[in-house]
Amino acid sequence: MRASKNSVCGFTLLEVMVAVGLLAFAMVSILSIVGHNINLATRSTNYLIATSLADDMASRIDAEGFPSESERSGEFENHPGFEWHITISPYNLPQFEAKMTIVSVLIIWNDGEESYEISFVDSG
Repeated sequence: MRASKNSVCGFTLLEVMVAVGLLAFAMVSILSIVGHNINLATRSTNYLIATSLADDMASRIDAEGFPSESERSGEFENHPGFEWHITISPYNLPQFEAKMTIVSVLIIWNDGEESYEISFVDSG
């Protein structure tokens, strides 16, 4: 079918506004999802770093031996923003004549908002 010479082809202003609104809504949704995924990736990376640091600290304590009851704290030079807190305390079970040591390694980052803790018992 042919359009007559006087008819005008195209979109109305309302149709264009609806299309732009739908496009804007889709873009905002996509950007929100991307931002959320970046946040999750950062948190996941930080937990991976904290797990590795806590495991390394626990291995060093186990290899060097257990000092007497104490608490220590510090920061990691190669991982700025991450702090460590170590608590070593005796735990005695007189009914079994067993002397044990409980070691807790706490890794904190994001100014104390996030943390990861690993604890183990030495029965030696």
